[in-house]
Amino acid sequence: MNWNAILPELIVSLGILLTFLLELFLKKEYVKAFYLVGFATLFSAFISTFFVRVPAEMFFGGFSVDSLMLVGKMLLIGITGFLLLSAYDFFYKKNSVYGEHPYLFLIALLGLMVMLSSNNLAIIFVGLELASISMYILVGLFRGNYLSKEGAFKYLVMGTTGTSMFVLGSALVYASTGSLKLGTFAGGNSLFALGVFLIISAFALKVSSVPFHFWTPDAYEGAPTPTTSFLATVPKVAMYFLLVKLTAGLFSGFENWGVILSIMAVASMFYGNLMAYAQKSVKRLLAYSSIAHAGYFLIALTYTDKLLMGSLLFYVFVYALATLGAFTVLSVLEKKEGWTHHFLDFQGLRQEHPVLATAMAVFLFALIGLPPMAIFVGKLGIFMGLMKHSAWILGVLFALASVISAGYYLKVIVYMFLYKRERQMGEARLSGGEFATLITSALGVVVLGLFPHIVLNLIMRSL
Repeated sequence: MNWNAILPELIVSLGILLTFLLELFLKKEYVKAFYLVGFATLFSAFISTFFVRVPAEMFFGGFSVDSLMLVGKMLLIGITGFLLLSAYDFFYKKNSVYGEHPYLFLIALLGLMVMLSSNNLAIIFVGLELASISMYILVGLFRGNYLSKEGAFKYLVMGTTGTSMFVLGSALVYASTGSLKLGTFAGGNSLFALGVFLIISAFALKVSSVPFHFWTPDAYEGAPTPTTSFLATVPKVAMYFLLVKLTAGLFSGFENWGVILSIMAVASMFYGNLMAYAQKSVKRLLAYSSIAHAGYFLIALTYTDKLLMGSLLFYVFVYALATLGAFTVLSVLEKKEGWTHHFLDFQGLRQEHPVLATAMAVFLFALIGLPPMAIFVGKLGIFMGLMKHSAWILGVLFALASVISAGYYLKVIVYMFLYKRERQMGEARLSGGEFATLITSALGVVVLGLFPHIVLNLIMRSL
């Protein structure tokens, strides 16, 4: 067996076992050490990715590692590492410290990493469920908070619906092709078409696409903010790396896969953006923003094109950086007594917390896609890819939705910088981990906007 191919997964698995054993035998006072062990695990796993020899296969071809999936794993590990670094202080200040938190984040990451390298629908299912079950629990782990339990329940119900669709779709694909292994399937029968449709629907639910988006606002709002940050970033990066593989290896066997994705993408873009304007909570606004971004991402999967897919993966990564930074700002502010994420709480924020207000503005400008922010490069690449295939209608709708989105992001910035402070609250202090996360995220969205080739060339060479 080629153990080198699963070196990062082995290190993460050992870290999970070690953290679990520490949580079992040590007292609650040592919980911070669990986070440090988790971060050390992720740092070691990140370093190990440089020693994985690609391409490599295991488990009769069901698990494979190529350069693209290895890049995806590096991004997942890096984002999770910064999230773990910044999460402890929030849970401590909110009196919601659980020893389970660090290894649940690691288990979710492990499931996503396994899913990423899977070449078999059955193994994809195992990785997907390992991650999903951990995330259901994480959403509900907010002590004394009813919305957390409600969000976790809704996420569980909708998530199991997605699981059912994926399993049934996989069964239909197997019935029509005689194999669960990804490859260039020659569709042509209704059984295969229905199977692909169900699998697309299952992943649409996982990425918060219309019409399977209903869990998103409640789960995002109810979950502890570091958990929301995880939900909005790490699984999204993993899902789109996997969807690129599935588009080439499965969906393209169904002639009308692009039409289905186009309808979902357009509906998500406009529904998410328009509903965001109606929100009074910035945290909930970002949830609807993620639905709109799901539309931007899915529109890049309507054609099997290297430019579209490369731009998509770059876009997803820099979107994850901006979202991680935005939710980190919300985590810091939420530690203040009486903070609710309502727009009124953001009035005159620059007077009280100029650093946090400036950081939030940078992340919101990045999410709009204004140059020189890195998301602009991703959006431009997707637009050019659509024009390359003469998809003028999709390109125009994509551009129009992006313009519409600017209004609600700018509304937050206006409240922070142009309104006077009315509510006086306690001081919000940055922990070392939160500061490191904010600096890294802010530098990432700006530097990668000025020098996108640092990551974009790596992705394009791996495709």
